[in-house]
Amino acid sequence: MERYSSKCDGQNLYILFEYISGGELFSYLRNVQKFPVVTARFYACEVILALEYLHSKNIVYRDLKPENLMLTEIGHLKLTDFGFAKIVNDMTNTLCGTPEYLAPEVIDGNGYNKAVDWWSLGILIYEMLAGRPPFEGDTLMDIYAEIMTNRIYFPENINFFTK
Repeated sequence: MERYSSKCDGQNLYILFEYISGGELFSYLRNVQKFPVVTARFYACEVILALEYLHSKNIVYRDLKPENLMLTEIGHLKLTDFGFAKIVNDMTNTLCGTPEYLAPEVIDGNGYNKAVDWWSLGILIYEMLAGRPPFEGDTLMDIYAEIMTNRIYFPENINFFTK
């Protein structure tokens, strides 16, 4: 997402970003329910490029989810909302992100690194193909418990080679 300008008036910071007309990937996914493999693969590749760039700068994104991916008018993705992004040279410990997309090492509190973004990408890919995240629960603790089992059940529509 391109930043055009910024200004601070002493109390407020104003940032002008490019307008991204396609809306959130989340809305598009909810509308179509799930993506064909070729579409999920295309979007996954776009996210991989973004994560590789961030990681090359030692930045861990820490909040990958469909709501933070915007579609351009020609269908490419732009990563938004860098509120949890952090420069991490080794390990960090902050519990942050969206529960359904958290890696086990974020939950267990023993420290994590860039790998958590790749876990979240796997969750995103699953959601694009299945129409829902793999870990759900009635409470936050239920979701965390599901994640910590490291068991993912794939719907029948997800073929062997996609898994």
